[in-house]
Amino acid sequence: MPLVQIINNYPPIILLRPAIERITRLIANREKQRLNNITIIASDDATLNDLKIKYFNEDALTDTISFNYNEPGQPIEGEIYLSLERISENANLYRVSFTQELLTVIVHSLLHLFGYNDQNPRDKKQMFALQNFYLQCLPPQQLYRRRHKTPPTSNEQ
Repeated sequence: MPLVQIINNYPPIILLRPAIERITRLIANREKQRLNNITIIASDDATLNDLKIKYFNEDALTDTISFNYNEPGQPIEGEIYLSLERISENANLYRVSFTQELLTVIVHSLLHLFGYNDQNPRDKKQMFALQNFYLQCLPPQQLYRRRHKTPPTSNEQ
């Protein structure tokens, strides 16, 4: 079983496991974290909004939600939900490429799984410094591909 599993529930974009697994391993090694299994679910705004309401009692749009399932001191096991719609919107808002914003959100989400938080100013400053460090260290990666629409068959025309 692969270390990172990808569930592509957002039809226009397919996340690519090899690149995301390399990123995960690099950060885990630098953080001296052992890994068990991480599942990344590519989804949309509605799904993450539903999760935000259900688990955090907040009706808000977000680009990512991380769930850590391991006990302290055990290998990392968790799920990362990504709203590719929100990531695309934020890329436009921040005037960066979709790839750069996706990478930023993946690194941020992994740091949450590895125990970092951004709930208070001190923790947020530490987490964002570490996030920026990893973004500078990572080589360019092909993180996704766009799903090509198949042309209609002669029966569908």
